[in-house]
Formats: sequence, structure tokens, C-alpha cells
Amino acid sequence: SRDPPMPLRLAFLALPLALASCVAAPALVPLGTTASTSPTETIYRRAFIGRYSPAPVCAGQELQVELAPESVYLGETGCNIGRIDRAEGGVALSLVACRAEGAARPDRVLTVTEAGSGALRLSGGGIDETVQPCFD
Repeated sequence: SRDPPMPLRLAFLALPLALASCVAAPALVPLGTTASTSPTETIYRRAFIGRYSPAPVCAGQELQVELAPESVYLGETGCNIGRIDRAEGGVALSLVACRAEGAARPDRVLTVTEAGSGALRLSGGGIDETVQPCFD
């Protein structure tokens, strides 16, 4: 009995190793996200983060809104973002650990949708308003 030629023996050894590396490869993350951010979080961070009010000059406006990566400020009330879900035309933010003037406030859900020309429509949690990006 003759042994197979050397290149053929190497191929038999290399094939299982190559297949094993395919199985053990890391899971790919969708473009525009990291392992710690979901595609919905990425949409929120790219499209909605910023300062807003009913008028483009925020100074002096009673309602000022700041959408930050991990928190939201609606006037005097600040909340942490517990979860971000997709909503038609935008996102639904589950706001938790809310506080205003040092006092705890109820958790709430704020829906943020695009209203055209850079404006946002905010609804839920005691607010129903269209706001513009601040330019001051």
C-alpha cells in the first residue's frame, strides 16, 4: 500500500482546520453599529441627538429639549434612556430614573419622529410638540 502524495496529505489536514475556523469565527456586527449598540440605537444617535425647542433660537424658550446618547432632558426634567425601540418614522425612548428639581418623576415613553426640515415631533410622557434644532 502506498501513501498518498505529500500535497494531498496536507490538504486532508488543512481542510478540517479551515472548516473549524469558519465555525469559530466571531459574529459580524451590522455596518454603522458596534457590538454594544443596536441598529436602532445607531439610528437614534445619528438622526436625533441634539438640542431642540419650538423655535430655532433656544435661549429664552420655556421648552428646551436635549436628546443625548444616554439621557433626555425635557425642560427641567432629566431622564436616563432605559431602552430604544423602533417606531414608525423614528424611535420610542423608554425613559427611566426621571428627576426634576431634585424630585423623582414617573418613568415614561417618549416617541421621537422626523417632522421634515430637521424638525422633530415629540409625543408621550406629558409632551406633544414639534421642535426645531437650536442654532444658538
